[in-house]
Amino acid sequence: MQETKATKPVTHTQVCVIGAGISGLVTAKCFKEANFDTVVLERTDEIGGLWTFREKISYGVMRCTHINVSKHNYCFSDFPFPDDVPDYPHHSHMAKYIVDYAQHFGVTDLIRFQTEAKKLEKKDDEWHVTTVKLEDDGKGGYISTDEELIIAKYVAIATGHHVTPSWAKFPGQESFKGEIIHGVDYKDPVTNRLVGSRVLVVGIGNSAVDVATDCASVGRCKAVHLSTRSGAWIVPNYIFGFPTDHYSCRAFLWLPWQFGNYVFEKVITLINGNPKRWNLNPKMKALQTQPTVSPTLIHMIQRGYIEIHSNISKISGKTVHFTDGSTAEVDHVIYCTGYSISLPFLSDDVRQKVLEEGSNRIKLYKNVFSPELDHTLSFIGFLQPASGGLLSMSETQARWQVELCKGKVKLPSKSAMLSGIKADQESCDKRYYASARHTIQKDPILYCDEVSSFFGAKPQIWRHPTLAWKLLFGTCGAAQYRLQGPHQWDKAYKTVKSLPVTDLIHYSAVLIIGVLFFFVMSIIFSLS
Repeated sequence: MQETKATKPVTHTQVCVIGAGISGLVTAKCFKEANFDTVVLERTDEIGGLWTFREKISYGVMRCTHINVSKHNYCFSDFPFPDDVPDYPHHSHMAKYIVDYAQHFGVTDLIRFQTEAKKLEKKDDEWHVTTVKLEDDGKGGYISTDEELIIAKYVAIATGHHVTPSWAKFPGQESFKGEIIHGVDYKDPVTNRLVGSRVLVVGIGNSAVDVATDCASVGRCKAVHLSTRSGAWIVPNYIFGFPTDHYSCRAFLWLPWQFGNYVFEKVITLINGNPKRWNLNPKMKALQTQPTVSPTLIHMIQRGYIEIHSNISKISGKTVHFTDGSTAEVDHVIYCTGYSISLPFLSDDVRQKVLEEGSNRIKLYKNVFSPELDHTLSFIGFLQPASGGLLSMSETQARWQVELCKGKVKLPSKSAMLSGIKADQESCDKRYYASARHTIQKDPILYCDEVSSFFGAKPQIWRHPTLAWKLLFGTCGAAQYRLQGPHQWDKAYKTVKSLPVTDLIHYSAVLIIGVLFFFVMSIIFSLS
């Protein structure tokens, strides 16, 4: 790393990673282990991104947050969670795990804390990143101070897509006499002064359900209302004793999604009952949307602690009117209405090549590279996982870019990349319910299989015959992408082998194979 004197300090490095959340950390680790000189920019004074609980800052998890994907599928591929951490870790477990990972692989030393990227532009064959130092203003925010220029050959943007809160607007909203906040500002009922009050949560994604159940339990709120325009299928954390994401396996995902959806809906209905019974009224099929995972929402609806309503039609003072004709008197409204992709530091020419204005779409090949640019600029973690977690997807993207930067593999032609983007968007539009949060939806196993195949890390069943049953019918976890390819992990085989195939999948597969065997044998005997 070389520093030169100019009107503002200049640092020359091979790689600049923007963001020190899980996507940025794993990207920096991949470049570091490939011996690239790397600098990581982090605007806060801690690593972990969303997974670091912050009392005063409007960013990060709530006090009650647990990950809604099991630790086997939401982990780094060569650094599993400790055995004593529960299947669904609390955010404190997650934060410690991230810190341990960064320290174990020496990534912490690469990070420039309280440093924000203000502008990214390309000049000749190099990327220029203008940064500012941030100082604590004593009020839970930061003030900008010194500028610096970082010149890098490669840049990875890992700032995430949960950045700019999206706000709903309803007629009469300005007349509301209580408090309106966005879910990004919610910490817990005590901190937000909600205890004993009447609360309305708008939305029915995972954050909305966490807020509603937290208010109904910890907050001891007089009334908790939840408004949804699209309804939802509520998925339990466990199905027949196994974490729900363990049912996501290649054999199931290779089936036509309509058939898989039929099976999945039957299982959910068997466990929770028909969602219409609880006024959830989903407008989409269960596998047409980001799953809302909750072990407690249905229970709280049944007990009357939470009341489900349709979309808001208007607000009159503290009275909220819903489209189904019902009303509710509330003191607080919490909008859990998602986020929009925002990359304000991109230069205008780069932004036009990457973002589709007026929508939440990105013009990136496999959600990573722009066909108008090249592999020197990547976008890591700009995905919404349909099942399982983001972490393995971000890591696979990072490993792909490293191999591209090493010259081991190449991107397709510009025309092929454009065709790939179009095909992926059309497939997404056909499959998923029309919503801003579904524009970047991908299934982790299928996505990681495809991208890892570009650099030789896709687990090939024929090369691992003793793991064949698990690779077909098990979830296998993140370690499966370290069985082969660059930077294999010597404990990958043992880790994959330790994860069980769920009983339902196992016995269903045995039954189907048995039926097919007797069917084939009967045909052979009939012809003999």
